[in-house]
Amino acid sequence: MLKFVPVLLALALAMAPAAQAADCEVPPLPQSDKSAQTSAAANALRATNPCKVVPGLSAKSLKAVWAGLLSNKKTGGRRLDNAVPDGLPNGSVLPGAAGVHFDFRDVASEGIRSFRLEAGTQQLFKGSVPPAELDVALGRSGPGNVYTWTLVTRDNSYHGEFTLIEGDERREVEQQLALLERSQLDDVSKLLYKAAILDDANLYSERDRVYMQLRKLIAL
Repeated sequence: MLKFVPVLLALALAMAPAAQAADCEVPPLPQSDKSAQTSAAANALRATNPCKVVPGLSAKSLKAVWAGLLSNKKTGGRRLDNAVPDGLPNGSVLPGAAGVHFDFRDVASEGIRSFRLEAGTQQLFKGSVPPAELDVALGRSGPGNVYTWTLVTRDNSYHGEFTLIEGDERREVEQQLALLERSQLDDVSKLLYKAAILDDANLYSERDRVYMQLRKLIAL
């Protein structure tokens, strides 16, 4: 039995580089509408090498966000009552330099009546008609702090809740985004990479916000 061990080890070593190479090569991507813009975006993304652009990001992740972009279906994150509108935080969130970002443009046509943001019993924001976009600085967040928000429009009432990613997880995502920012990718490919980084970190609402930008750029 032992005489087979060197053979198996040799086979494993031979297969490893091939597996690594495959994960650095973006596979063929579906193009459901066959538009010139979608085709160009797919070709540009396939020409990239995720192992060089953002080490640790896989080609499978890029294929997954491409499929999500074309399907226009929301996945991940907690959904309460009506589906959380694109642009509003839900689930795990990575705060920016100015705080957590809220984008109300997706529901502006419904006639916004009120918005409030709370952490437990503490009210962080309340307004009758918020601006189209809003950044809220949350200060020093305690581990596991849960933030809840309620948005009321003329037609619907929306609710969401989120927590902030912290520690090593946050540092890893920020490092990946910094690497991506320094890359020479075209605008669409860079956004697709950003969506993949966010998706891998379960930052679904922020990934969906990137999808909003992408759909405008390639007219989906």
